[in-house]
This record gives sequence, structure tokens and C-alpha cells, in this order.
Amino acid sequence: FLLKKTMQQEKPLEWERFVKMQAKQPLKIVASNLAQQRSVVMDMEKGSFGDLADMAKCIHASCLLPGIAGPLMNVDPSTNKLELGNRLHDSLEPLADALFFEPMPYRSAIAEGATHVIVLRTRPDGTDVTGKSSIFEKLILRRFFLRKNKLPDVYRYLRQFRHKEMYARDVIKLNEMSRDMDRDFADASKPHVLTIAVPPGSPEVGRLETRREAIFEGVRRGFARAYDALVEDPAERGRGAIVAKEFFPDKILEYDPRSINNRTESAFVTFLTDQGENPEMWKTIATEKTDICQ
Repeated sequence: FLLKKTMQQEKPLEWERFVKMQAKQPLKIVASNLAQQRSVVMDMEKGSFGDLADMAKCIHASCLLPGIAGPLMNVDPSTNKLELGNRLHDSLEPLADALFFEPMPYRSAIAEGATHVIVLRTRPDGTDVTGKSSIFEKLILRRFFLRKNKLPDVYRYLRQFRHKEMYARDVIKLNEMSRDMDRDFADASKPHVLTIAVPPGSPEVGRLETRREAIFEGVRRGFARAYDALVEDPAERGRGAIVAKEFFPDKILEYDPRSINNRTESAFVTFLTDQGENPEMWKTIATEKTDICQ
């Protein structure tokens, strides 16, 4: 829905503007290559995508939960082009969510030349990320990887919780790297890495969550934590939760974005205008808070 109907049809990305930005700030999309059992980086420079439709396929691959979110995405190594489907033919290599071999892709960022890396963790600090799989998950793994796609090595890898072990190790490693706070910002002798996670005990947004309110509150919590970590003005630190409500006001939940068809303005701006309110006030707040963090 988001990658096709929204991003390509109803609210299409400004592709020409996006292409120009690639020279300055290239988009790197990380996924798991299940045939090679490693993470892979897809971008415009490598020929992974050259238009909006192909880029959507790359994003689809990077967040595809096998057995839950439909068939695998497959890449042709000779062309870097992607095709959706299970066991299409032997020349293609199946791709899925990056969580398999690089759950937090900071290593890929560093390998691609990044000198300053911000890692936004999706789970609260202190959460046990090594939890066991449910019987339902085990059945899905067996059916999807053994029976449907004939990937026994990937099945064993997941059944041994190797991906969760990697996730836990990365959490520890990233926390250690984030303690390097005294080094000068301009010192690029080794990468600067900052990890941001919501506080311990914060409610989690499930991977299959569809309720708008729950996702909205999750966005607010993440924004608040990032604001407190990145804002330069010491007087602003600790105000993240307040600023989040200004940036993402309750009014956002008062309309159905699917009922608004405006290809040039956001659904929220359109809603405010239809209600006789001045959207420039909200835009000003959003711009001011963004500038404070730059």
C-alpha cells in the first residue's frame, strides 16, 4: 500500500529532485541476501534502481518479513534488477529484511564511507532482544524456508537464533561506541557513532501493528527521544515530549488521510485548510524545531 499506492500513485515522490540529491546525500538501502547469507547495499550508483518503481522494490526487500509479508524479493546478480516471487529460477538470489544478517546496519554505513553515524533503535533501551520464537513463528519458518523456498541453511540459522544473537551483540557494541563523547567532532580518524533509543519500559509498536493511534504515539516517542539527543541548545533538552506534541498535534488523528486526495500538500495541511485554520502556523513550528536541531 505505502510503497505502491501511496509513494507511486497518490503522493508520488518528486523523482527529479530525489535524483539530484543522490550526488550529495545518496540513499543506501540494506537487505539480506539469503543465498549468500550476508547483508547487501542497494543504491542508484550500483544500478539497483533508476526509477521510482525499482526503488520501491528495493525498499520492499529491505523490510520484507518472510512468511508474513508475502513472497521473497529476488535480485538478478547480472543486472541488479529485482523481481517478486518464491523460487522463480536458480539464477536469481532471494532478498529479505536486513534483520537476518545486519539488524542495525551501521557496519554497512561505515563500509560505505560514513564518518558520523546515527543509529535509531526501534526497541526501548534495556529490552531483551534474544527472546525465543513462538510455536507460530517456528511453523512459519519451517513452511516458508524449508518447504516453499528450499533454503535449509537460512532455516537453521534462524532456528539457532543467530540473528537475535547478532542483534544483542550489536546493542552492546553500539552502546560502547556511543561513549566516545570527548573526541572532537571533526576528528574522523574513526567513525563517530551515536545510538538513540526510547527509554526503558516504553511501549513498543509491534511489527504487525496497524492501529493508527498506536503508531502515532510511537512516532511521538521516537521523535521526543531524538530531539533530546540531538538538540544543541541545553535549555531545550528534556523538552522532547512537549515538542513532539507541537510537531505532531492531536489534530492529526481527527481525519482519515485516505479520504484526502492532494498530490502537492500533506493530508494534514489540506485538513487544516478545509477546517478554516491557517496551516502556516503549524509549518512555522515544524520549521523552527527542525532548525534548532541543525
